[in-house]
Amino acid sequence: MEKIKRTLVSIGVFVAVQIVVTIIFLIAGMVQGMDMATAVTQTMGKALLVSDFLVIVILLLLKYCHIKELFKKVPFDVLLISIVFALCGMFAVELLSSTVEIPNTLAEQFEAMAGTVSGFLGICIVGPIMEEIIMRRVILKEMAKATKSMWWGIIISSALFAIIHINPIQVVFAMPAGIFLGWLYCKTGSLLVPICIHIINNTISFVTMSYGSGDEISLNSTLGMILFLSFVIVSIGTGIWIVRYYNKVKEQQQLQQAEAEPVESTSTGTFQGDNYEK
Repeated sequence: MEKIKRTLVSIGVFVAVQIVVTIIFLIAGMVQGMDMATAVTQTMGKALLVSDFLVIVILLLLKYCHIKELFKKVPFDVLLISIVFALCGMFAVELLSSTVEIPNTLAEQFEAMAGTVSGFLGICIVGPIMEEIIMRRVILKEMAKATKSMWWGIIISSALFAIIHINPIQVVFAMPAGIFLGWLYCKTGSLLVPICIHIINNTISFVTMSYGSGDEISLNSTLGMILFLSFVIVSIGTGIWIVRYYNKVKEQQQLQQAEAEPVESTSTGTFQGDNYEK
């Protein structure tokens, strides 16, 4: 239990803050004369923004994450290619999921948030930062240490990432998205990478939701199939580039270590070859 203490505390903080803030905003809405349904629709954006911001503040105060980790730099070409890799992979998954009818139980609430400042900040900026701190910085690392496996950390954190979205259509997309983001976090060692990708993805979705025509591209169409194959090819290609890049980095580090320490030494890293902070 002690090994996953931070995971349990983080989930508890997330759930508790979401519930308390939502209740407060609902009560405030009904005091203003709204019925329950209207209060939910009208206050969801503000409640989401406030609760996500409070979760970030609490996790920073608990020292589960530090401000400097949110801005840890990576080479620009690595950041750019990582963004292309993840977005193409996630878009391919989204097109693949379009072949199945998946309920969107929060459609009305998201439509109400579309085009609002609080909705934009909550969905596109504060929400992604909060989720990446909890899912990648805290849960992925804690689960990787507890299971002694980077991949178990990625899978468990991705599953929880999917569950917290509740909405079925988001759950289906969030699981593979979490795997892409988790893998990149482990490879680059920077929380900035998944945060940037998460922000870009959510911003694209928000803009589409706010100003899109409503016409969705399906995998069943010729255009949809071409886009799907293109996304898959680009994602695989950029993924291979990232692997080769960090293999070279690892080789250079080992060479430098060998030159600095002629005597053979044993590595103490838990997951040799991965760059996320241990």
